[in-house]
Amino acid sequence: MLEATMLCFFGWLLLAATAFKYRRDLGIVAPSAIRALRLVAALVLAVALFHCGAPLTGERFVRFLGAASIAGVALVMLLSFKPVETMQPVRIALKVARVRR
Repeated sequence: MLEATMLCFFGWLLLAATAFKYRRDLGIVAPSAIRALRLVAALVLAVALFHCGAPLTGERFVRFLGAASIAGVALVMLLSFKPVETMQPVRIALKVARVRR
């Protein structure tokens, strides 16, 4: 369940990076970059759903929802107190992606 929580946290972090408030701070202006971040976030959340450690039954969805809610609360708390430090992994990933082009 810990890996599902960490994956959900990263997925929610990527989705939060697409919000206008954080997009402006990260320097994301291209609509294609915003769509790419949202797509990667959706893929990460889908991976979290399919790797929750239970057969594909209701238990897996309950575990996913539990992990997603824990990760969401943790992310909101971190963004409330230290938004710049919380967005640092996204900033690093964007720098790496920009350098490779």
